[in-house]
Amino acid sequence: MKLRNLAIALGLSAAFAVTPASAQIKLGVFGPFTGDAAAYGQSQKEGVEIAVKEVNAAGGVLGKKFEIVYADDAGKPEQAAAVALRLANQDEVTVLLGSISSGASLAASQIAAQTETPQIVITSTAQRITTQGNPWVFRSTIPDTAFAESLAAFVAKKYPNKKKYAFIYVNDDFGKGGFEKFNAKAKTLGMTLVADEKYARGDLDFTGQLTRIRSSGAEVLIEWSRYAEQALISKQKKQMGLNIPLLAGDGTPKYLELAGDAAEGVVYPTDFAIPTAKTAIGMALVKSVKDNYNRLADYTHAQAYDAVKLAAAAITKAGSTDKAKVRDALKTVEINGARGVFKFDAKGDPTHSAAMIVVKGGKEADANE
Repeated sequence: MKLRNLAIALGLSAAFAVTPASAQIKLGVFGPFTGDAAAYGQSQKEGVEIAVKEVNAAGGVLGKKFEIVYADDAGKPEQAAAVALRLANQDEVTVLLGSISSGASLAASQIAAQTETPQIVITSTAQRITTQGNPWVFRSTIPDTAFAESLAAFVAKKYPNKKKYAFIYVNDDFGKGGFEKFNAKAKTLGMTLVADEKYARGDLDFTGQLTRIRSSGAEVLIEWSRYAEQALISKQKKQMGLNIPLLAGDGTPKYLELAGDAAEGVVYPTDFAIPTAKTAIGMALVKSVKDNYNRLADYTHAQAYDAVKLAAAAITKAGSTDKAKVRDALKTVEINGARGVFKFDAKGDPTHSAAMIVVKGGKEADANE
């Protein structure tokens, strides 16, 4: 009992399989299972569990079943580094799957390199995760470069006469990445930045930033946040009567829940959403999430689900759980995933494109339809 309590204190959960370790292949899954980003962590867990059950039901990989070892990083870089080290060394996982926040994934990536353990980042979009020259890191999600460029192109197409825009963003790797990449693309499209405002993660009051944005003469507002702050910004914008189009860098069912009618008309790019889940695997994942967890599937479900399937395909291709061989296999593996055909580019980023969502009647809809 003391050992189990110690494992829980360290942020590790017992694996749900009980067969001997020699008959298992361990996946180390870490993310924010507590804290203000826990909704992402919950989706990550569910996506992983659905994929692992499918893999194991089909006979496993190399004749062995997947075993999940969870670790909570609470979205904190220092905690992510600590749990990644425990997973790689103490639990001897074959692949690390995580994390959600860019800071946490970046910190863990140093451990991936140090322990020579392949890491598939789930939802972190900061560009430098895959441009730091770390050969052990791959990413399931589209990076902020692609999201920001897709959003800028949509703004230019949707609002051809609105050239002046403001940008509000969380002051971390995620927010800065979106800000920089959107601006670079917007400049090539003839758009002009007239106000930029930042805030600290966890802030609750954005009226000062929104007041300055209103005074700037901006015709469009771009917002790059996570769901909690994004919902507050949407509500406060509506309360202030700031009636300019709002386009955001993120969107989940949790955002719709928290923002309520303030989300109406908001547009955002996404890696996966129910209205754009048009592949058989994507539609099956949506059904599985609903049937098993009574929730709406979101992009984190798809990213986590595909990460497990990529790990399975790479281990199969490598014919071994040797970490270097699995890493090499990940460079060339290709699967049919929840988001369609999936493979990595030379940097370790996915090659598919973002979809665009608009909120209509409190629900997500395809913005291009």
